[in-house]
Amino acid sequence: MFIDSHCHLDAYEEYSGETLDSLFARLQAATDAARLQASGDSVAFPIPDLSSQKSWSSSKSDAPDPNVRMPEAFIHVACDPKDLTRGVELIEKYPFVYGAFGIHPEYVSDTTPEDEARVAELLKHPKCVACGEIGLDYHYGADKKAEQCKLFERQLGIGIASGKPLVFHLREADDDALAILRNADLHNRNIHVHCFTGTPEFVEELLALDANVFIGFTGIVTFKSAQNVRDAAALVPYNQILLETDSPYMAPVPHRGKTCHSGFIPYTAQMLADIKKIPVEELYRQCRVNTRNCYFI
Repeated sequence: MFIDSHCHLDAYEEYSGETLDSLFARLQAATDAARLQASGDSVAFPIPDLSSQKSWSSSKSDAPDPNVRMPEAFIHVACDPKDLTRGVELIEKYPFVYGAFGIHPEYVSDTTPEDEARVAELLKHPKCVACGEIGLDYHYGADKKAEQCKLFERQLGIGIASGKPLVFHLREADDDALAILRNADLHNRNIHVHCFTGTPEFVEELLALDANVFIGFTGIVTFKSAQNVRDAAALVPYNQILLETDSPYMAPVPHRGKTCHSGFIPYTAQMLADIKKIPVEELYRQCRVNTRNCYFI
């Protein structure tokens, strides 16, 4: 089994036009059908053909992808202040959905002290498993670097005080991110650097932090243009890798450009298994352990 360690379920509904009830039922039906077809010794998650150019969107009327599977659980990330309440609704409605709460750096100009206080309170929820995603994004917010750094430092303090794992969004801000993280008390803290898109050099710096570091990989690792991400993945010990989608964004090849959902993880898993030169079944098993070690679920 596998867990989608980072997704945005509310945004999936918005982007796809499909309800979560429908998505979950569809993924479960696909998983049940695969298990019925498998022999007793067969792998529950068949190896997907990454060379396939078959296109499939999230529309219910389209032909299903035989490789999609229902995750064991989802970690829904609520990181827009206006979506925090919806995040609570989702984790309370579905027993297999857990939550992470934080404020994404793109909302730095709109965030209020009340929003930050709300996040601190939500971190106490029994189904909240992490503080995040928090961090820096200079790809879109280069004109707000100072403000982003201050917001990151404040939320880092909130997250550390909560005792929960920390989920980081770090994009094109390597030097500032490392300076902030090296100055924080991360000893024995579990941190998930989500949707890694940086350089091999950056991942080595992150792995050297005084913390329990996990690196999350999405469908980007399958993109032809993302050799830097594959090179970085080769450097990450396989007991520090997390599987995630960042759904509804960045669907893996062969579905690039479509609305991404958590059932597409087998494509990412197979690419990572190829990079690590291990059987995909072993990668699934290890990543499930990693998710438990990071998030305690």
